[in-house]
Formats: sequence, structure tokens, C-alpha cells
Amino acid sequence: MNTPPALPATGFVTVLARISLVLAAIGLAWALAQMAGALLLSDDAVAYLAARPEVPASVLWLLEHRHALSLAVLVLSALFLAVSWGLLRRREWARVAFVALLLASAAANFGGVALVGPFFDGLVGMYPPEFLDTPEGRQFAAQMRFNRLSMLVTSVAGAVVFAGLHGWLAWKLGTAAVRAEFGARRGAG
Repeated sequence: MNTPPALPATGFVTVLARISLVLAAIGLAWALAQMAGALLLSDDAVAYLAARPEVPASVLWLLEHRHALSLAVLVLSALFLAVSWGLLRRREWARVAFVALLLASAAANFGGVALVGPFFDGLVGMYPPEFLDTPEGRQFAAQMRFNRLSMLVTSVAGAVVFAGLHGWLAWKLGTAAVRAEFGARRGAG
């Protein structure tokens, strides 16, 4: 029984995989640096910050969970690196996983929009109410409202743009021509 000849690799998948490998390597380096920082920050330093009323609760939560969060970023970066390598090697499991990562990250971008409000609430909450009742405090609060709206608009716009890009990439990876590239190599994968 003759095996069908391998289909030629398209430039689309190769370029996408190579860009993804570079991004994954940068992400992995960042995750390792973040993990090192999390390990270097002592529990005593976190306790000191927790005793300060001006430190927002969200910042304290991030600091208290720094090890688990750093590990999660490290694992996700390593997963993205492995999937990107598999995509370059035309492994079917990597194509499916890459599409899943594209869709999950598009959804996460919209989830990040929900953090804009609490972020600015935390910034304003760091200041005592007496300050916010002064002319400077009211000017500061007005500036924060403008910044909040600006960040909300740009976050939504960015989420929409990335959702469109990720959707297009997921669609392209699902086309017959691209699927055939991976199908022809399934036995080698």
C-alpha cells in the first residue's frame, strides 16, 4: 500500500508557527523572571504591605497568590511553546490546541475589560476621603474618571480587534487546505 505524498507546507502555517514560537519564548522568559521575582518577595514584605491601608485589596490578593499565579503563567507559556512547535511540525493535535488557545485568549481579552473599573476604583481608593473633598482631589477624581473611560474604550476596541484576528486565524487553520497539510503528516506525528 502506497502512502500519499506529503503536501507542501504553506507559508501561512510556517510563518504563524515561527511568530508564535518567538512570542512563546518571550513569554516563557517573562514567566521565569516573574517566578524569580515572586520567589524573592518575602512573606514578611507582603505582610508589611497588607498592614498598609492605602494598598488596594486587589494588589494584596495578587501578592498573596504570587507563587500560584507565576506558576500558572509559566505553565501556560510552556504550553504555548509546545503547541507552537507542534504547529511548525504540522501535528494535528497542535493545530486543534492552537485554535483552542486562540479562542480562549480572545475570550480572556474581553474578561480583562471587566477589570478596568476595579483597577481605577482601587487607585482612587488609595487616597483618603479628606483629600478627595479638596479642589485638587476633585480634579484628581475627574482625571481618573476620564482615564477610566479612555482605558475602557481602548480595552474594548483592543479586545474586538484581537477577537477578529484570532477568529480569522482560527478560521484559516480550519480551512481544507491547511487541514490537509496536517492530515498528510498525521502518521508522522
